[in-house]
Amino acid sequence: MWKYLLLALALTGCASRPLIDPRSSAHPENYYADEMECARIAEDVSYAKNMAVKGSIQGGGSALLAHALSTGSNRSSGASALAGLLTGLVMGMADGAYTTYERREKILRTCLGGRGYKVLE
Repeated sequence: MWKYLLLALALTGCASRPLIDPRSSAHPENYYADEMECARIAEDVSYAKNMAVKGSIQGGGSALLAHALSTGSNRSSGASALAGLLTGLVMGMADGAYTTYERREKILRTCLGGRGYKVLE
């Protein structure tokens, strides 16, 4: 289970750099310093916090749903709830990681745009 989570985190770390029109800024020589500053600002959005929140919510919801659906059947409702909890937890954490990645990218691009760079992609 943890290897899939680590794989998801590793893939989100493969971020590509924004494509900038170098002629759009009055000071293109400052681009790398500006990009580093904007990236540091974007790091305020926490992977750990977002993954924990989304994992908890989705895991709890999945556990409740699995428990409710297994009541009255031959299966153990406790085992079904545990399976739902674990599945929801992993899926929620992956969703939290991807959402955090998207938010950081948007912050980076907005920050660079605010500093006078034309972000193409």
